[in-house]
Amino acid sequence: MFDSLLVVDLLREIVTHDYTSDPVHEGGAARIEAIKAFERVICAAQAGQLDQITALRQERRQLMPLGGADPSLSVIGEVAMARNISPSAAGTQFGLAMGLQRLPLVFELFHNGVIGEAVARAVVRESESLNVDDFVVLDTEIASKLPGLTHVKAAMATRRAVIRIDVEAARTRAGRNRADCRITLCPEPDGVAVLRVRGPAEQMVAVYNALDAWAQGLRSAGDERTRGQIMVQTLVERVTGLAHADSLDVEINLVMDAATLLGQGDEPVDLVGYGPISPDVADDLIAQAHHASIRRLLTDPVDGTLLARDPRRRRFDGPLATHIRSRDRTCRQPGCDCRIRDVDHVESYETGGPTAAHNGQGLCKRSHTIKHQPGWTVTTQGKATIWKTPTGHTYRSDPPPLLSHLRQ
Repeated sequence: MFDSLLVVDLLREIVTHDYTSDPVHEGGAARIEAIKAFERVICAAQAGQLDQITALRQERRQLMPLGGADPSLSVIGEVAMARNISPSAAGTQFGLAMGLQRLPLVFELFHNGVIGEAVARAVVRESESLNVDDFVVLDTEIASKLPGLTHVKAAMATRRAVIRIDVEAARTRAGRNRADCRITLCPEPDGVAVLRVRGPAEQMVAVYNALDAWAQGLRSAGDERTRGQIMVQTLVERVTGLAHADSLDVEINLVMDAATLLGQGDEPVDLVGYGPISPDVADDLIAQAHHASIRRLLTDPVDGTLLARDPRRRRFDGPLATHIRSRDRTCRQPGCDCRIRDVDHVESYETGGPTAAHNGQGLCKRSHTIKHQPGWTVTTQGKATIWKTPTGHTYRSDPPPLLSHLRQ
């Protein structure tokens, strides 16, 4: 269990030490010891959070009737808002807590700062497919090997142990992981983003090799673009069906203030789904657009929320839902930055809630499910929504100002 007094004593020792009095010849040795001590504090605090999550789940499971609700999902939602993180991130922490309950020796190493969270997480992830009775064997075998290992080496060591303990479990894990395909978009500075694709290894290798061979061939034929430019533009063209990657043929939203819209301002423009870009880049996108694929969104000069939308678009399939998605941008559960998957009635339609912008909110799938768990309520307060959890804590969610400079 989490020893808060130990953590307090360790912190007091670190912060009260006079590092300026250490002999110069130590070369900062005392500071390194402080860094190591802080790491032990971090591990102990993280382990303490996991203890509390496990206990909260046990208590909530006793309070909820069987088959009536999901106590795990309720705990995940509460932890997400308490920590101001997304339900997905809270679910990952919840999974770590549950996994380490089956591995008490590994958990003790984590609590004592012998291993870090990344190592503990790697062990839990690699052992998920084991039968309950096999965790005792794994815990005994792997705990003594973990000190000093990186999370990559810890994962490999755990994987070997799992295969030795249960070959069928290894086969199950491989099947589950190969089926877990996903694509994520990661914004980077200056109008650049990284598209990450996760899928079966042989398919990813085949895609890379095909793009690489195509780029090498064009370069040999005199194409002056870099190999990377050819590979990326070829990928965009083949996925979208465009003749040229610069010929945008899908709707994208550009959020700007009135001055920038009129060409009289130089404030950053937000590319929805990415983030801020310079007005010059926005102008280039608009100039290159085909089939009216660019929609401009105008912000309220007072609070920065969505005021009006450019009437041009490629598909018109629910202007109200599109307005809410454009206004909220990401999931409206406090702390969640996931993409919007559902447009939800704050006050349910069945109880008379109107299908109107002020009663709508964009939510990810998990947040939408959490909202309907027993003990949870969501109400409106002006433009804001107020989330109340089963423990009585309340969290406020305001529609975001669409331009970053208005948030300052």
